[in-house]
Amino acid sequence: MPASPQTSSPAKADRRLHEALAGAGTSVWEWHIVEDRLTDLDEGMAMLGYAPHEIEATQAAWDALIHPDDLPGNNDAYARHARGETETYAHEYRIRAVDGSWRWLAERGRIVERSPDGAPLRMLGTQTDITERRRAEGAALELAERLHKIASHVPGMVFQFQRAADGSARFPYVSERCLALTGIAPQQLMADAGAMLRRVERSERERVLDAIYKSSRTLQPWHVEFRLHRPGGALCWLRGSATPQPSTDGSTLWHGYIEDVSGLRELEQARLARAAAEAANRAKTEFLSRMSHELRTPLNAVLGFTQLMQQDRAEPPGALQQRRLTLIREAGEHLLQMIGDLLDLTHIEAGRLALDPAWVELPPLLRECADMLRPLADASGVRIELLGSGAEPEAWADRRRLKQVLANLLSNAVKYNRRGGWVRLQALARGDEAGVEVSDNGLGIAPERLEGLFEPFNRLGRERSGVEGTGIGLALSRSLVEAMGGRIEVRSDPGAGSAFCVVLQGASPAA
Repeated sequence: MPASPQTSSPAKADRRLHEALAGAGTSVWEWHIVEDRLTDLDEGMAMLGYAPHEIEATQAAWDALIHPDDLPGNNDAYARHARGETETYAHEYRIRAVDGSWRWLAERGRIVERSPDGAPLRMLGTQTDITERRRAEGAALELAERLHKIASHVPGMVFQFQRAADGSARFPYVSERCLALTGIAPQQLMADAGAMLRRVERSERERVLDAIYKSSRTLQPWHVEFRLHRPGGALCWLRGSATPQPSTDGSTLWHGYIEDVSGLRELEQARLARAAAEAANRAKTEFLSRMSHELRTPLNAVLGFTQLMQQDRAEPPGALQQRRLTLIREAGEHLLQMIGDLLDLTHIEAGRLALDPAWVELPPLLRECADMLRPLADASGVRIELLGSGAEPEAWADRRRLKQVLANLLSNAVKYNRRGGWVRLQALARGDEAGVEVSDNGLGIAPERLEGLFEPFNRLGRERSGVEGTGIGLALSRSLVEAMGGRIEVRSDPGAGSAFCVVLQGASPAA
């Protein structure tokens, strides 16, 4: 006999509840603990992509799907609930889906039946797929960490400032540079928004506040310069810029930046344009130096993992994957070389380059450089020739840095040559000077381009030539040679080739 509406209504309601929960990414389960039997598990299995009955309906089988790192915590959460230490069981863990990926589940449950002696018999609970939430949280944490790193490398202070409808104010966020800039710890400023205003020169406080009120009314960017007293009484000029954003509760939130402009103020007053350019260059050098250090760590990790994948014997990559990994590694090594050159250049500009000069025998060094660049030359169809000079000159130089210079000049001579071309390397003695000449019969350089030859990042119009390069190498080479007390001389004939001569303090072995 068909069931009456009264008897079928609870079943329908229960089914609708299950369907509604499943549509929201939540499933219901029941666990008969003594016989280890799970029921109502179809929605949970479907959520992971498994077919009904594909996985045995037991807690032991379910546990086998849980990530090994998360299983102990899950067991502990249940044990604490079973002992009565917590009112409900709740835990978040990763579980393996049918496609092998890991999904995040938030599971909650409660023991609803116990034996007379208190042993758990039956438990009811829910599972919710929180994978997207976890991914969003991870992305938010990564973004926050990236912002933190960026903010710690800029010379000024990054901040958020909020003014409520009742006029009260606070700093929801202040970067670490706050302490170096103002003498106020970030935590102190976030707890007491007036701490900075009290350090502002008394005669300028009203102007700073008026600028905030005006920006709040008009929603125009806030720009103001003011003097601030650092601990110890030192007075500095600060420049603040921020953009307001209104909120529905009547408050206004500014995102902004405060920097020390004391040096710029002094330069403006003295109209020292040259000094202003040097200050900007120092800031650039410091920024490039810090960013170069910051980039090398993750780049080395990329190169390391690429090499591990290429050498993986358990799961060796195919030919196409090997080619792609090779391209990744070559591009990474090129970028790492560029970062190293850039870091060297910034160290030279900042006067922090350490040199270890000594008398260097040039012929053996030239043979090392030729051997090092010969694979590149062979691949390019270019011949490297070592020419004798009838003497064994020595030069006063840092051997490692001189080798770096010569390798760069040789590399350029090969790259900007033609198949069948030659590159010649020769040690020279010129009285009390010694030199190395790198000549080629390659493309040559137009006379009007020679003036910008040693400018950083200037590739003399060859950006689209298909030859790898950044325009840093020659600038770095000249800076290194000059740091060793020498110079680089250049001769070039468009279409016929070029000659670069490194000239250093020299001596003969007899001397």
